[in-house]
Amino acid sequence: MAVGASLSLKVRNARDAIGPASEAAEAWLERYRPSPEALYFVLLAIEEQVLNCIQYGYDDDGEHMIAVDLWVADGKVTMRLTDDGHAFDPLAVPAPNLSLGLEQRPAGGLGIYLLRELADEIAYERRDGSNQLTLSKRMR
Repeated sequence: MAVGASLSLKVRNARDAIGPASEAAEAWLERYRPSPEALYFVLLAIEEQVLNCIQYGYDDDGEHMIAVDLWVADGKVTMRLTDDGHAFDPLAVPAPNLSLGLEQRPAGGLGIYLLRELADEIAYERRDGSNQLTLSKRMR
């Protein structure tokens, strides 16, 4: 697969770093005229995965960097999120029971569920002490 243009971001494990990362990704991706669904998918993935790293990935209060790499090739946008947090395979998380009312459902799990449902391709790998989640979505 030939890789076209790419963007690499380093995002601090802090909530206030999510907005600027999303804005940078959106500005970069807009030049490729993604469908609204593809753009939504990228922004959801950044918010969901970075927030999960911040909330659950680390035992310390130290600064950690989460790598967000995006590239456009072959009519799709692909994103790889890499963090050095606890091993966590989002593909192993059971789907939420959507038949339960909101007040009956346990908190969490909907963001990962949405990403799995919206992605055209998704893969997880634990490599060299890091989580790597790779997601792809057709641009049109």
